[in-house]
Amino acid sequence: MKEFFKGLVKDRQSILKTALFGALILAEVAIYVAFIIIQTPAYDPIYLKYAGILLCGAVSATSIYFFRKDGIIMTVALVFTAISDLFILVLRRNYEVGLSTFIIVQLTHFVRIYLINGKKPWISLGVRLGVIVAALITMGALGKLNALIALVCIYFPNLVANVVDSAFLIKISKKYILYFIGLLLFLGCDIFVGLCEAQRIGLSIIPANLDFFAHLMIWLFYLPAQTCIVSSVTVGAEYKPFFVNKPLKAETVQASGIKENEE
Repeated sequence: MKEFFKGLVKDRQSILKTALFGALILAEVAIYVAFIIIQTPAYDPIYLKYAGILLCGAVSATSIYFFRKDGIIMTVALVFTAISDLFILVLRRNYEVGLSTFIIVQLTHFVRIYLINGKKPWISLGVRLGVIVAALITMGALGKLNALIALVCIYFPNLVANVVDSAFLIKISKKYILYFIGLLLFLGCDIFVGLCEAQRIGLSIIPANLDFFAHLMIWLFYLPAQTCIVSSVTVGAEYKPFFVNKPLKAETVQASGIKENEE
């Protein structure tokens, strides 16, 4: 009887999880289609786009109920993502603040990746620091180094490294493909952001007639990226809901059996 009720609870949680993330995907697809239809060179439905990011954050927070540790880590990443987007995409000012919080986002993903694979992160850390230092020295030598560029030099190598590191998670299990795709789309989005914002350092990469297309591509990558990332908490995590007791360790069970026999 006890096992029967445990099975009912487990099935109920599976249904709730499927409904939650199914609703997220449907809502994000609706937002995605809506802003593609609405957006014109004269009008950018930025609040509609931002609502999609806030929705990802809300679903991530809800996922804590199902996946305690992984849900918390993902929610931290999404909260700082929302803060970054508020400054960079909505208010379009204080870009230094937005980039600083985006760095926290990437560091959070770094922590999640290495909690999943259980390996020491020293090699990845060394490569990241080496690339960051080289980028800072290069930009300084070119006379282009300022606070914003310095933050980009810290942020972008961490994003690229997270994409690479998440790809190795697929060797552990195919269920991490969604996480890798999300970070890869994130990278694609930021490449277009860099192309659009290059004029801030005196580079004109995007022709004026392609500027609208480039800004549209940012969100064509970005919203699916965040949806994939937050959805990966259900695909990749192995954590149990709060109310499910953790199984006893094998040695504990064995010790209890010995004690009972002795009695």
